[in-house]
Amino acid sequence: MTTFSAAGPAFCEKCGSPTVRRVPLGDERERSCCSDPQCGFISYQNPKVVVGAVCTWEDRVLLCKRAIPPCEGMWGYPQGFLELGETTRMGAARETFEEAGAKFDSTKAELMAIYNLAGHQVQMIYKAQLLSDEFEAGHESSAVELFKWEDIPWDELAFPTVQWALEYAQNKASGDASVQERTKLVDADGNWSVKEG
Repeated sequence: MTTFSAAGPAFCEKCGSPTVRRVPLGDERERSCCSDPQCGFISYQNPKVVVGAVCTWEDRVLLCKRAIPPCEGMWGYPQGFLELGETTRMGAARETFEEAGAKFDSTKAELMAIYNLAGHQVQMIYKAQLLSDEFEAGHESSAVELFKWEDIPWDELAFPTVQWALEYAQNKASGDASVQERTKLVDADGNWSVKEG
């Protein structure tokens, strides 16, 4: 089963010369390498880190309706790419504020799930208690709501990982420090499979 295939950048990030695909000396993987021998830059393409938070206020969970692709118009918890200089907790708190105008204490957030997505993304999802029930839609959200668990629009969730995390958070007992780990793989025919751990 293959987990990732990428062409990489067509031009060198350092000097702008065309790149060629080859295995650099001392490496075991094909990389995009600068064709200019004076430069020789090697582009290492790595998975992106996504951070998110399943935020609750009393008996309700915060969800955002996406105003941007992919899955525009679908619901999910606040999440996005980790920025340079951030911890994963800080990134989850920033994304929550950017997408929902809501705040939580990142030092009290509990790591709840890690999802490995076919070598493209690693998602780190936290469970957090909001500091208040104040929220407002950010520029990436068309709506933000606090849903009772039984009222979550399960058929309108943006991604499978959103459903995984919400179901896990809903069933996770208070004080349970376990972390859900799932890996989503794709084979050479484009078929997906999910494995625990």
